[in-house]
Amino acid sequence: MPGLKIRAVEARRLKITLAKPFSSSLGVYKHVDCVAVFVHTEGGPSGTGYTTVLGGEGGAAMASYVREELTPCILGQDALAPEALWNKMWAPNKARLRGGIGLYALSAVDIALWDIVGKAAGLPLNRLLGGHRQEVPAYGSGGWHALTDAELLDEAQAAAGKGMSGYKFKIGTPRDRERTAMLRKEMGDAFTLYADANQKYNVREAVEVSRMLADLGVAWLEEPVIADSLDDLAEVARLSHVPVGAGENVYMRWGFREICARRAAAYLQPDVGRCGGITELIKVLHLADAYNLPVATHLAHDVSVGVVGASPAGSMVEYMELFPAGTLTREFRVERGRVRVPEVPGHGVEFAPEAFKRYAAD
Repeated sequence: MPGLKIRAVEARRLKITLAKPFSSSLGVYKHVDCVAVFVHTEGGPSGTGYTTVLGGEGGAAMASYVREELTPCILGQDALAPEALWNKMWAPNKARLRGGIGLYALSAVDIALWDIVGKAAGLPLNRLLGGHRQEVPAYGSGGWHALTDAELLDEAQAAAGKGMSGYKFKIGTPRDRERTAMLRKEMGDAFTLYADANQKYNVREAVEVSRMLADLGVAWLEEPVIADSLDDLAEVARLSHVPVGAGENVYMRWGFREICARRAAAYLQPDVGRCGGITELIKVLHLADAYNLPVATHLAHDVSVGVVGASPAGSMVEYMELFPAGTLTREFRVERGRVRVPEVPGHGVEFAPEAFKRYAAD
C-alpha cells in the first residue's frame, strides 16, 4: 500500500454546556471542553480524533498546541506510519509532553492518524489491531456529588436498564456510607458498584474508606490518592480492603509500566484522549496482558471500544454521555450491557457538521 502524504491538520474547539453541572472531589464543572482534530491527506481519507477536559479553558491551549507545535512535525509525512509520527511529535516536545494538556493534544492527533490507517485499509481498526472481540462490556458512570439520593438511584437504574451490570459513583462526601448503602440496598447484591475518589484522600484515609466499601460490597476504589504519588498508590493497593483502580491521569507506557511493576492497581484505566492516543493505549493493553491485569478505559467509549475489544486484556469501557445527541454522526449505544464495535473502516467516530455550528468556541 503506498503512503498517504499529510497535507493539512485542523484543530477545532467545541464548548459543550452540560445540562446540569457535575461535581466531584476535583471541583464543579459546567461544560465539556472538546478539541476535535482532523488530519487530511493528499488524495486519500481524512482522520478524526478528539480529546476532552471537564470545565476550564484548556481546549484553547490544546487547539493552539496542535496547530503551532505538533502540525509542523507531521505535515508532508506519511499518515500510514502513526508510530513514526508519534515519535516525530513527541521527540522535539518531550520536555513539554510529560503529561497534561500537551499530551492530550498529541493524543487527539494520534487518534486521527489511526483512523486514517483503518480507512486506507478498508477495515475497522479493531480488526487491524487483533479483533479479539467486537462487543465490549460497559459500566455506567456518574454519581456526582451534587446528585440527590433519588437522582443517584435513577442513574444506577438507568445503567441497569441498558443491561449494564455495574455503575460507578463519586465518593468524598460526608454521606458516603449513606449513599453507598442506599445504592446497595436498592440495586441488590448482584449489581456491581464502583467508587471513584478522584484523588481525594491520603493513604490512611483511603484505607479507612476501603473498609466501608468492602462492608458494602463495592468492587473497586478508583484514584484514592493523588495521581502523582505512585508510592502512596502502591501503599493503598497493599492495604486496601477492596481492589484499587487507577490510570485516567497516568501518561504513556512508562507511567503504566511503573503501576504494573509495583502492583499499584488491580485495574488499569487509561484514557485514550490523555495517555498518548491509540499508539500508547495499544502498549498499555500489551503491558496489562503481560501482567495479567484487566483494562477498563476511562471515558471516550466511542474511540476506545475498538481498541479495547482488540486485546484479551480489554475488560470494559466506561459509559458516560458527555456529548449531547447529534454531536456525532454515529451512536455508540449500550445494548444488553455492551457496546458494539462499528463495522466501518477506521474507528467510526465522526463529528456532525451541526455540532460545530452549535458548540463552536473559536
